[in-house]
Amino acid sequence: MRTAAVIFAATLALAPLTAQAADLVVWWEKGFYAEEDEAVAEIIAAFEQETGKEVELIQPDQYEVNDKARAALAAGQPPDFLYGTIAVWGRYAYEDQLADLEDVLGPVLDLFDADAVDAAVSLNGRTGRRGLYGLPMGRRSNHVHVWNSLLERAGFTLADIPKEWDPFWSFWCDRVQPAVREALGRDDIWGVGFSMAANVDAENGIEQFQLAYGAPWLDRDRRLQVDDPEIREGMIKALEAYTLIWRKGCTPPDSTSWTSAGNNKAFIAQTVVMTSNATLSIPAALRTERPDDYYKNAATIDWPDGANGQPLIIDGGFAHAVVFKAGKNPALASDFVRFLAEGWIAHWLTFAGDRWLPPMRKLVEQPFWLDPSDPHRMRAAIQILTRPHHSPGSGVRDNEWRSDRIGEEEIWGNAVHRVAADGISPEQAIDEAIERIKQILRD
Repeated sequence: MRTAAVIFAATLALAPLTAQAADLVVWWEKGFYAEEDEAVAEIIAAFEQETGKEVELIQPDQYEVNDKARAALAAGQPPDFLYGTIAVWGRYAYEDQLADLEDVLGPVLDLFDADAVDAAVSLNGRTGRRGLYGLPMGRRSNHVHVWNSLLERAGFTLADIPKEWDPFWSFWCDRVQPAVREALGRDDIWGVGFSMAANVDAENGIEQFQLAYGAPWLDRDRRLQVDDPEIREGMIKALEAYTLIWRKGCTPPDSTSWTSAGNNKAFIAQTVVMTSNATLSIPAALRTERPDDYYKNAATIDWPDGANGQPLIIDGGFAHAVVFKAGKNPALASDFVRFLAEGWIAHWLTFAGDRWLPPMRKLVEQPFWLDPSDPHRMRAAIQILTRPHHSPGSGVRDNEWRSDRIGEEEIWGNAVHRVAADGISPEQAIDEAIERIKQILRD
């Protein structure tokens, strides 16, 4: 009933759109800060000028995209082009509602990284074949951000940060947090800013810890491996280690109810000394308004080695855009995809505040991303270029259309929340998550 109610409400919200006279309808998720939206507006204006066509740009919030897309399809008026950072589209590909972009991207497809292309491939249930249904728009990594200025007040420097897994987390909780509280005369500052809520940041966080313990729920080929006893045991250890930060009082008490912007806000407010984030949205929010904090007081640093002492595999992923077959003008939407791929994706990523990194290695190797005077962008680029990444893409291979629900229900974030807020054991939370994933993949 809740799903029907959401779709009905979203359909009502779409009603004013029925009278649109634009040649192309573009849904592009609203940015986290002004530069993102300004860059999108510039792209739309350039496409209109080049084609002589009128574009209707609609910018839903991040967490509105999926519900509104379902409502638009139910109302028979989907957008031509849809971009959303957490948009799920495996089901639309399976139901043959998306345009295969392989021919459109053919001339430039080899410019994209192979893993970015692989993550955009999904199964079409009508044809029984896999197709390229997503346009890779941006690559995410997992970045560690630190207040160097707060470290110094606590009597430490960046060089004091341990490189080993357990000592790394003990450093923030057992040494930095009490020292910075004493130095500042405050008890409302925490060593770590980790989400303990059922949201995308907790998802990214626990999946990074799974990699640290050698136990990702999907292998590199996107095959489910939760039935492996060693993987299950590693997942339990990862969840126990992640939520230990909560049990030690090392992350803010309200982190159990944070939205996806919670760790961003806590870090920017300097109520946490360090956090991790899947994009560069945190330092990018500082650059314009607080340049001293961006260039001098905050730093992006390397992750420690994994719990097994080996170099840590970094949790990664991609943001994609799709074209709906039932849109008003899928042919013009394909032209827009080509327009983006032939140069404007790079422009957007550069001028939109570099929140996302390019899905093309050749672009990451450019001076803009490897500028040694930038304390965040270059570190993120080097991490992309030199560290192995695990990017599960759109979910379980050949079952992407069911996997959408795994992401939408935030299964792993919910496991974190169940331990932190409800007090259940990590073992119980992992078994609940495994059973729910299997149920979703069966239904």
